Amino acid sequence: MFAKYSKNKAFDKQYYFDLIIKSIKEHGDLNRKDIDELLWNKLPDWMNDKKKKNKVGNLLSELRNKGEIVNEGGVGTSKWVVS
Repeated sequence: MFAKYSKNKAFDKQYYFDLIIKSIKEHGDLNRKDIDELLWNKLPDWMNDKKKKNKVGNLLSELRNKGEIVNEGGVGTSKWVVS
């Protein structure tokens, strides 16, 4: 029962932020596909693929708006780096 609850409950937003920042620092940069793969299975099971894609996009936008990451790529060739 506990495992099922855990898979349906989202982590705190800061958890996702920390994962993204830490991974970018470790690898130098990450593209959107890498970030999707990093977070996909950590997002709650009740989210469908579209909601997961939107969630990841919203997390990236929030980090960008806070000035913590920058996208140095172009449309379709994202390359996220730490500011």
